[in-house]
Amino acid sequence: MNKAFLISGIVFTLIFILFAYWQLNDPDPILWVPVYLIPTYTAFRAISGKVNAELMVVLFILSGVAGLQTWVEMTAWEGFITDGLSMKTMNQELAREAVGLWITTLSFATFYFLDKKYN
Repeated sequence: MNKAFLISGIVFTLIFILFAYWQLNDPDPILWVPVYLIPTYTAFRAISGKVNAELMVVLFILSGVAGLQTWVEMTAWEGFITDGLSMKTMNQELAREAVGLWITTLSFATFYFLDKKYN
């Protein structure tokens, strides 16, 4: 087992489990929990070095474009945090969702390039 797969897989698995958990109290958890469980699964599989490169490309494109679409829906930049992590405005929620999607995009790119380098 490759150490890079192990470390990145564990880190991203933990991050996405936490993200999915946070979405349980979201107004639309039926959408956002699976959005984070899919990269959780791919990160968990990467721990053992089992990466489907073609799937990583498809998920990279989907999550990157979804993040961009969510970002451009903002009407103004209001930051991520005001008095805490609760949603204060729709623009803050959209910014957080976009960045969350881009973190999944980063994970898919990481696993793709690790797969190309070591397999």
